[in-house]
Amino acid sequence: MTAFSHRNPQAFGILVTLAGVLVFVPDALVMRLIGGDMLALAFWRGLLAGGIFLLGNLVLAPQTMPARGEWFDRKGLLIIGLNAAGVLSWCSAMQYTSAANALLVLAVAPFLAAILSYLLLGERIDRATALAIALVFTGVLIIASGSFGHGRLLGDGFALINALTVAAYYVTLRTTGRRNMLPHLALGSILGGILALPFADFTPVTTMQALLIFLSGAVILPAAAGLLMLGPRYLPAPEVSMITLLEVILGPLLVWAVIGENPGQMTLIGGTVIVATVSLHALRRLTRTGSVA
Repeated sequence: MTAFSHRNPQAFGILVTLAGVLVFVPDALVMRLIGGDMLALAFWRGLLAGGIFLLGNLVLAPQTMPARGEWFDRKGLLIIGLNAAGVLSWCSAMQYTSAANALLVLAVAPFLAAILSYLLLGERIDRATALAIALVFTGVLIIASGSFGHGRLLGDGFALINALTVAAYYVTLRTTGRRNMLPHLALGSILGGILALPFADFTPVTTMQALLIFLSGAVILPAAAGLLMLGPRYLPAPEVSMITLLEVILGPLLVWAVIGENPGQMTLIGGTVIVATVSLHALRRLTRTGSVA
């Protein structure tokens, strides 16, 4: 695997990112099949995923564990805090809105990252990206308009917070260089689970629900997060955005097909605006990159 990544880094990056997306696609469906209180699920997902992250790092690459002064420095604390917020906001979004709304709003994360990069790192936003930002937020507003009177607006807000935490997470990762932040991701997952505990409503679960909880927290979440953390090291951001769009499209369709959760007309319209904008923006950047090369 290491030899392949050195011999053809772009192909390796595509395969790893695609694998991460495909692993994550059924996550929303699994959460819906588990049912119950999503903050109770956040507790189990946080502890299971965090434990798997730490165990995997210790077994597979113990030499990359943080030094004593790196566990809780500024960047480490940022990653821990952002991932904890991501655990809580994602499960809260799934509690209060449809899977389609939660996933489609998440697609604005790259554009929120562009805004944060401009504000925090001084990176310029070109005219096309500014237009794309305006369009994706128009899509979010269309989705939110369909939530009025359906009890989904709070969940849409949590989904937007989740997108912001994802954007801030990736912007922070760009400042860490080659430093291994997986242990901090683990601590953030565990912290998110612990913070969910006082608000969680635990009810007895069946054997099938327990197996799905394990699948969600110990398999899907850590496998997808690990692969998606690795992939962008070998790919430009536009290619990553194009591949991760599969999750936004396939995730809601899978939930709709299996359990009949209809996203609604306004979500379909707003989602079309978001998906089309992200696709065209990524294609434009890929074309420019190819012409420069």
